[in-house]
Amino acid sequence: MKKKLLWIAALVLLLAVVSPFDLTNEYLRAGDFDTVIVKQNDSVWTLARRYTTDETHAMDLQKAIIEVNGLEPDGSNLRVGQRLQVPVLKKTTGTQMAEK
Repeated sequence: MKKKLLWIAALVLLLAVVSPFDLTNEYLRAGDFDTVIVKQNDSVWTLARRYTTDETHAMDLQKAIIEVNGLEPDGSNLRVGQRLQVPVLKKTTGTQMAEK
């Protein structure tokens, strides 16, 4: 019985480590989204920077935009006219701004 519990605990730990979800990224837990339409010269990074002035938050938001919209890991499949869902945080300490 102990051996079985040890194996289950090891499996749960392994799954937590290799999980595709970044649980520390607050944008991936956001319940609110803005819809933006990609314009010429937009990138996932420039879209993220429209929503936050903090570089760390912008990196997290960039990852979240890619994940939420099923984009390539580097965001290279972004197209002009494409509609994207951008996770937004409800109440912030001034590091998030929405300039569509």
